[in-house]
Amino acid sequence: MVACEYTETSEITILAVLPAIWQNGAVRNCQLIHRYGEKRGFNAFDIRVSNCLIDTYAKCVCIFSALKLFEDTSVERKNLVSWTSIISGFAMHGMGKEAVENFERMQKVVLKPNRVTFLSVLNACSHGGLVEEGLKFFDKMVEECEVLPDIKHYGCLIDMLGRAGRLEQAEKVASGIPSEITNVVVWRTLLGDCSFHGNVEMGERVTRKILEMERGYGGDYVLMYNILAGVGRYGDAERLRRVMDERNALKFPGRSLV
Repeated sequence: MVACEYTETSEITILAVLPAIWQNGAVRNCQLIHRYGEKRGFNAFDIRVSNCLIDTYAKCVCIFSALKLFEDTSVERKNLVSWTSIISGFAMHGMGKEAVENFERMQKVVLKPNRVTFLSVLNACSHGGLVEEGLKFFDKMVEECEVLPDIKHYGCLIDMLGRAGRLEQAEKVASGIPSEITNVVVWRTLLGDCSFHGNVEMGERVTRKILEMERGYGGDYVLMYNILAGVGRYGDAERLRRVMDERNALKFPGRSLV
């Protein structure tokens, strides 16, 4: 298209190409598009291009290039998407502290976070082990910003508490999710945390809850089987295995690109 004499690229062209680049993780192509956008003036003209480049660099495992572009963008040009993109990038890379710091920087320029921004910072707190900070952000979202949490926000909160071993608190959160938005995924997240921390009693409760919602996924049975076997309850584990076979529960095999 660039080589075509009768066709002009635009900022919309750049926005269309960048998602294809991050899906392939091609950071070299991201750099080429970045330079092309600079040459044509798209980056300076349209903040959407800069935001998309920040997001693409982060998804191409080049968070420092994303941060440099973010910092090179003037405060006046940055919008909520700019801040959310860099916070999300830090979350992807397990840089919880940096995500929290930039969230606080964003608030100082009087930008009100939305549900996507909160989801990004909660995800960062979960992967960074920043439990107290994450709880404060969740409370801030609900009470101060009056953003109604959806199942993804609850999922991040449960994952964060479960990773930290605060399983009782995570179970309480899961039980308190409104019935109209709850789903089996949040309970599976909690079951995985029960497995990691070896909490058999809660694992059994959570498994019963999961099977009330969905009985056909074999991974749930296998995970509980491993929890029981891990504490030497082989008889209970084998009984669970037989129940799995009787219900023809499917366990999809893992796949590798290697």
